[in-house]
Amino acid sequence: MNPSQKPFRINVGFLINQPIGYSRVLPFKLEKIDIEDESLRNFNASIDLTRTQDGLIAQVVIEAEVESECSRCLEPFLNKISSEFKEFFTFPYVEASEDEIKVPEDGNIDFEPILHDYILMEMPIKPVCQSDCMGLCDICGQNLNQSVCEHYQNCDVRNDTKSTGQKELQEEDPKNEALTT
Repeated sequence: MNPSQKPFRINVGFLINQPIGYSRVLPFKLEKIDIEDESLRNFNASIDLTRTQDGLIAQVVIEAEVESECSRCLEPFLNKISSEFKEFFTFPYVEASEDEIKVPEDGNIDFEPILHDYILMEMPIKPVCQSDCMGLCDICGQNLNQSVCEHYQNCDVRNDTKSTGQKELQEEDPKNEALTT
């Protein structure tokens, strides 16, 4: 692993003169790391670099926890994410296709922007701290996971208005089969 400030900047020059099919796995295990604007904890990754005729294939596996805020109760929590992907890098003297990246002339590939993009794709749009998170009371803002407020019954009724409205429509028009299924 590169001990510098950029641990994901990897010099792949050692692979250029290796035979086709030669590979090396580079493991990463970090308690905490910031990748661009994301703060990650318990970061475990491996980058398996394999020499091909025209370049390199990087097979990457990532597991980490990202600091998130629950979209229901607004409490901070560590959200587990994982990703597996491949990237193709062509040597500078080979014409690259549209889905391949050129190996820089100096042989140093910066994987940080690539890791960041794949980490972002794995992050949920609305992260939830636990599947049964009850969220906040719509009226007073009480975290319903910690204690129940006086509005709790009203909160349940308001969250169930879609099904209530659907029942009312069925009662008005019992022949509407689209609503009965």
